[in-house]
Amino acid sequence: MPLKHRWLNVSMAMGSMLLLSACDQKNFETLPPIPVEQLEVLGVQTPIKSVHFHDRDGEGLLVLSRSDGQAVDAESEQEVDKVVLKATLYGRTSASDAFKPRWQIEQETTCPGLDLDVDFYSDVSDVTDLNKDGVAEVTVASHAFCGGGIDPHDIAIEMREGQASYTITGHSLITPAGEEPIGGDREDSASLKNAPQVLRDHLDAVWQQVYKRPWSETSPPPDDEPDDDAQ
Repeated sequence: MPLKHRWLNVSMAMGSMLLLSACDQKNFETLPPIPVEQLEVLGVQTPIKSVHFHDRDGEGLLVLSRSDGQAVDAESEQEVDKVVLKATLYGRTSASDAFKPRWQIEQETTCPGLDLDVDFYSDVSDVTDLNKDGVAEVTVASHAFCGGGIDPHDIAIEMREGQASYTITGHSLITPAGEEPIGGDREDSASLKNAPQVLRDHLDAVWQQVYKRPWSETSPPPDDEPDDDAQ
């Protein structure tokens, strides 16, 4: 009987440890940043932002990077400016393993000698666990513009949670002084429309933060030079 009693106690203790271990694995937490030198080992030359975290799938690392260069336009055969944005999620199951890519979002923009403005909205591109299920949600937001005047930027916002992907695409809102607003339209993916409310609220909040960027009205004209007669 005493032996049976002790085995029961040991079994209960082991069960409690396994339960605690399972709970720990479900926790999401951000971790200290990865040094830039280690990012370069992954082949990232110009990191804009990185987020180091742990979730139910193990250790994760989101890296946003940008590269600028030249390309040849297929139609005109002229050299054009090119910007490539990359958002890469790396992962590993233990600290002794090397980080390996899980997925990558790549956006290429070319522009033939006009104003080119392409970048991430790094302040809202981040990693969260909004629904507290232990699986990280990765949000990546960016904008792109190629033009010679006052026109809306293309905006792309994507959230990935495991295999699921939710997107908002649209244009920034431009409000020229004394004129009707331009842009401000958006389209939500079918997956987002059917997503849990907390995720829809989050992506809508990200849209609200960025869709009036990089400007909401034209810059005021420069001050006129003082007339000679006024002196």
